[in-house]
Amino acid sequence: MNQRRKFLKTAGQLTIALSLVPAGCKYMGAISADTPIPPKKVNSAAVLWYSQTGSTRRSGRLMAKTMQKVGVQTLSGDVRDIDPREIVNFDLLVVGSPVFYYDAPEFIRDWLELLPPLNKTLVAAFVTFGGPEGNQHNAACSILEGLKDRGGIPLGIETFMNMAAYPLSWSEDSVSDNVWRARHLPDEATYESIRAYAKQLLAAAEQGRGVEYSKKLTMRELVTFINPIWWTKLSVRNHSIDAEKCIACGLCEAKCPVHAIDLSKLSIDTQACVLCFGCLNNCPASAVHMEAGGKTLIGYQEFMKIKNLSITEPAEL
Repeated sequence: MNQRRKFLKTAGQLTIALSLVPAGCKYMGAISADTPIPPKKVNSAAVLWYSQTGSTRRSGRLMAKTMQKVGVQTLSGDVRDIDPREIVNFDLLVVGSPVFYYDAPEFIRDWLELLPPLNKTLVAAFVTFGGPEGNQHNAACSILEGLKDRGGIPLGIETFMNMAAYPLSWSEDSVSDNVWRARHLPDEATYESIRAYAKQLLAAAEQGRGVEYSKKLTMRELVTFINPIWWTKLSVRNHSIDAEKCIACGLCEAKCPVHAIDLSKLSIDTQACVLCFGCLNNCPASAVHMEAGGKTLIGYQEFMKIKNLSITEPAEL
């Protein structure tokens, strides 16, 4: 009860503070190149991502394919499979992730801190998001800021909308309007935007055209200050692995971004868990169990099957 009162008090104070700030007010310094960018042809690029249900991976792969098509040597892959210390000697580094509780995931920001000094490598960011009010601009800025802090030269940010992969937004018999309206995304228009962004980054490098971005003060940004993961955890119960359903494929353990799953013991460290829902969303046997609001949650893959939904892949993939 005391925790609830503390949360409500903090939320009320932040709401009052926001009401005193003009809409769209910029509240942090610009993320931009500290020195002029000399024109440079990009011969090599690393396009890396964290992806939970596949949308960010799809965007990153398409970006890499678009660059490869014009002769850029490209490394692409999931940050969980790549040692950040090996990301050296690229002309361009692009990093993407889903928006995660209105920001870039903390483990992505931690991964960026492990990068070697980038020594004026050109850098860019992108995020995928599942709703029109996901704070996606600020989340992309978080990634770009982390890349600049390692010595990168900011070249661009972009955001791509897809259907949300947040299990608290749906059940077998209902689905939120925001999720349902975006059920066709990503589509070919999304893919064209991704291709255009890849080409835009290459052109900006050749023209020596830097960028400047700032986060904006929004209600969603303020929410990030009051630990939304902790608050969401209060509504989730019985996060566990069903031994009778588990097929021991290892997917949940391998892809957990904080290594909270020990499949040999069929256990989940719910304290370490950051509630990304990746285990629930991707388990092929529906063996990951979670409850919220008195209902058993269903993951993204199961939801897609129940609603007979599918994603059309871009031709290049």
